[in-house]
Amino acid sequence: MFTPSEPPRHAGVPARGHDAVGQHTAVRLAWPDAARGLAIGLVVLYHATNWTWSTGYEVGVLREINETLRSLRMPLFFAISGMFAAKWVAAPWSRLARGKLLFFAWVFVLWEPISLMVRLLTGYYQVADADWGTLTHDLAWSLLIPRSELWFLWTLAAFFVIARVLRRVPVPVQLVVAAGVSGWALAGWEPETIAWRGTAQFVVFFLGGLHLRPLLERFAERVTWLWAVAAVAVWFGVEIAVRELGLAEVPGFYLLANIAGVPAGVAVSVLASRVPGTRYLPRSLGLEWIGSRTLPVFVTHTSVVLALLSVLWRNGIWIPAPQSQWLPVLLWVVAVAVGLGLGALAPRIGARWLFAPPRPLAGPGR
Repeated sequence: MFTPSEPPRHAGVPARGHDAVGQHTAVRLAWPDAARGLAIGLVVLYHATNWTWSTGYEVGVLREINETLRSLRMPLFFAISGMFAAKWVAAPWSRLARGKLLFFAWVFVLWEPISLMVRLLTGYYQVADADWGTLTHDLAWSLLIPRSELWFLWTLAAFFVIARVLRRVPVPVQLVVAAGVSGWALAGWEPETIAWRGTAQFVVFFLGGLHLRPLLERFAERVTWLWAVAAVAVWFGVEIAVRELGLAEVPGFYLLANIAGVPAGVAVSVLASRVPGTRYLPRSLGLEWIGSRTLPVFVTHTSVVLALLSVLWRNGIWIPAPQSQWLPVLLWVVAVAVGLGLGALAPRIGARWLFAPPRPLAGPGR
């Protein structure tokens, strides 16, 4: 999502400025960026809601909404990531390591200490009696046991390695085995770190995006309002049925809700990507723009949310219900704005290294 393996392109459409009679050049598709924007937006809202709730504010409505959206945002995120992984999976190990794995490692190693220090300083470490010794211990093991929301980066790196290792295994075998692993993990596996759990839960979606990209693109090309409503209705119906019937912890059933979430997310993203910009309405509702700039938002949003909540709590600023239901939305707006602003500022002040390794270290294609 925030680190597309290659620009989302569709061959056969002439690029701007090219003669249509001449050689056709690929152009960037809009809906995958909109999907990235949708996914990162839902992730930020989820974290803002959970941290607000842990602070003591009443946000039950948003917690229920976020719980329902869980089977959409993560499968969509990893399916879109997998769609653009083909060139890296086919590349030699050396190019994959320098061009992709180094990228994940650089950002993770830089931002994991920042994320954990903010948690410690604001009192949101989620470990009883956490101190600087706890922080040092967790950082020492973080490459194996990530502790923050940056598990996304760890898991994405793991997916690229898994896909590269399995590239000679028949695709049907890959998908069937991955579905078995994901179906089991989604039923309630709770390991020491969410990174391990996320890798098991969502590997089928990354591999599905990688190998079933043509199917997703054909679906996207055919999306209409009717198709979108139907896709969302199917996903929502499966999600509610699995939860209400108590089947979420039965291996395979919650996987069905997650699978249904992918076409629903794609359909919504396609419709959003078709929204034209106006004086008062950004193109694609802003999702496409955010979706092409998600990494700074992703790595900074939790620190921004925790810092703001800490200020409120330490100054005795209490927001009663039902007004408190809007607090995560406000935190969402600020966190996204700060991430986008920092992402735009960094290269202008010579701090591109905040979100990518120095160019001499990175391989070709980054």
